[in-house]
Amino acid sequence: MSKPKVLILTDWYVPGYKAGGPITSLFNMVEHLKSDVQFSIFTRNTDWFDDQPYDLKSDDWIDKYGASVYYSSQSHLSGAIKALSMEIDVLYINGFYSPLFNAIPLMFAMVFKRNLKIVVAPRGMLNSNAIAIKSKQKLALIRLLRFMGIERKVVFHATSEKEEEAILMVYPKARINKASNITAQASSSGKITNESRLKFLSVGRISPVKNTFELVEMFSKLSELQLKLVGTEDDQGYLEKCVEVINASPNIAAIGGRNAEEIKQDYQNADFFISMTSGENFGHAIIEALSFGCPVIISDQTPWNDLEKFGAGWVMPLEDNARWEDVLKHAIALSDEDYAQMSKNAVAYVKTRFNFEEIRSNYLELFSAKS
Repeated sequence: MSKPKVLILTDWYVPGYKAGGPITSLFNMVEHLKSDVQFSIFTRNTDWFDDQPYDLKSDDWIDKYGASVYYSSQSHLSGAIKALSMEIDVLYINGFYSPLFNAIPLMFAMVFKRNLKIVVAPRGMLNSNAIAIKSKQKLALIRLLRFMGIERKVVFHATSEKEEEAILMVYPKARINKASNITAQASSSGKITNESRLKFLSVGRISPVKNTFELVEMFSKLSELQLKLVGTEDDQGYLEKCVEVINASPNIAAIGGRNAEEIKQDYQNADFFISMTSGENFGHAIIEALSFGCPVIISDQTPWNDLEKFGAGWVMPLEDNARWEDVLKHAIALSDEDYAQMSKNAVAYVKTRFNFEEIRSNYLELFSAKS
């Protein structure tokens, strides 16, 4: 039986890492399905907000990371449209609003490739909090695509029930296949430590959506705790606001973006992972932290609100500042025995929540040539 041929259009891909979760989601998907699916990926030859090209051959198809990848240096739109002329069974749009890699190629395919199965993975971009940023332009595109018949011409890929609900709020008649993001499998049995547990890690963009300013302000008042911020900014003004607090707080370090291997070390060295995000479609960093046995302290705006029942961390109301501080103090006061158990629970949570065979089956259905 021949493998389905899937063309992926995406702004950023490995070895890039600055765009965070969407790159991780895509890479893990390809890595786990490359023996069952023939992937071709058309993408930029630079990372997010970066002008330096990768040390890879550009403007040609090369075999890389289990797929055929085209790292485009220029004329991205014409290159994407040209890629659509290849012999493919499925077009996979990774994202939603990008004119060159998402919106225009999607409209082109809807009009001129009517026999092609089109899958759109919004990656949280149809969530209400994402639409609210530059909402006028986004709503215009949403309405145009509705007028063009997106609800009957496209299959949406939702990675969670929460994302499925968000898509249906925008496109009530949308056809949706649900397949969870594929995360790294749990890589430890938990941490055992006899040291003081004061090291907190946050991985994600420095952004209003992540409430980075509120996070660093809270830690600026808790000088005995150490916070390491890993991530790049997407708003220079907001970054400067955060940096003002960070520079005045010796216990806070912002170290910018990190590649996958470097972040693994960060998870292994941290005592707790923390995120005050105001909205998360999946939250790869949360699951990766848990898989390394790192208990988490997160807002209640992610798909992982049941982890507290498993004893794998704490889920916090976003606005309850007093409770956040109380939980931080409680976390660092855990006994060695209690911390070791919570670390084991974190790993167990990932193993319980992810049935990798079922997820694989869901993806194979998504990439079948049948609409």
